[in-house]
Amino acid sequence: MMSGMTGMMSVEGLPKAYEKAQSVDVADIPVIDFGPFLTGGPEERAAVAAKIGEACERIGFFYLANHGIPQALIDETFAASETFYRQSFAERMKSAATLEHWRGYVPSKLEAEGGTVGGAIETYRFMLDLPWDDADVKAGKPLHLPNRWPEGLDGFKPTVEAYFDAVMGLSQHLRAAFADALGLPEDYFEPFYNRPVVQLSLLHYRPPASLREEDIEIGAGEHCDTGAFTLLMQDETGGLEVQRKDGVWIAAPPIRGCYVINIGDVMMRWTNGRFRSTPHRVVNRALKPRYSIPFFANPGYDVTIAPIEAIMKPGETAQYEPLENGPYMAAFYDKGMAYLRKPKA
Repeated sequence: MMSGMTGMMSVEGLPKAYEKAQSVDVADIPVIDFGPFLTGGPEERAAVAAKIGEACERIGFFYLANHGIPQALIDETFAASETFYRQSFAERMKSAATLEHWRGYVPSKLEAEGGTVGGAIETYRFMLDLPWDDADVKAGKPLHLPNRWPEGLDGFKPTVEAYFDAVMGLSQHLRAAFADALGLPEDYFEPFYNRPVVQLSLLHYRPPASLREEDIEIGAGEHCDTGAFTLLMQDETGGLEVQRKDGVWIAAPPIRGCYVINIGDVMMRWTNGRFRSTPHRVVNRALKPRYSIPFFANPGYDVTIAPIEAIMKPGETAQYEPLENGPYMAAFYDKGMAYLRKPKA
């Protein structure tokens, strides 16, 4: 999961590893029609799940079409994000995340360190909203706090909340499809998602100063996502690149109305490596800002992540030790806020 400051970098010249990726082919990242899974019977659902399972095993990425989330709501959420980022830096910082409260706005790296240019990515992150009188909030449980909302932006909160609810629902359908693909009951993953530490991010990537190699900045460096799986909606700018098994980088351009779904490290652990958590990156090669909205479908804080014995083949051994999701996720977020511990110049 890329959020906050983790994985960001700025380069003086684009290294060879970040030369322009090859064009994507449907054989690399398939477009899967999710409609029959949402509305069909057992046979239709199983057929869609099988396609999803094949993509997850081969490359860990696929496009999702006919997912049921209205395009109007997606467009409104992008508009809300753009409205927030059009504000001044000082205004954006009024909603900034802190060491104690990891939700909210996280500035680009250079801005966070007092600079005025550079640092290609900034984010506004939201999680499952909890009231201040919630037992976990009062107990100081990590990652369990209310969201931080900007003031003075009419319609921002209801739009983001509506989108959050919609993508939460879609992520539940995807969990059912993953379970079906693995030969498990469709509700297998649901006990792991009681009060999940899911995250919705509104990401903004600055445009490069020019398309000269030395001016192109890496928005999100090569990484694998931390959580179980990610639902990404991109604007038309593009920039997402995915690494195939043979090491070749391919572009994953936006397809209007389609999500990009990718497997993260938690799902790879659950499936004992059967589903791939694949390296990917973002490089904005266009002379305009890039906006994207990823939803990181992380399980609950108190969940233990371990390979699922029921899907292992005879003689197969666990490739991963059990992992406590709460400390794992908390450490990730804490690392992402490390810039706040640096002394001010």
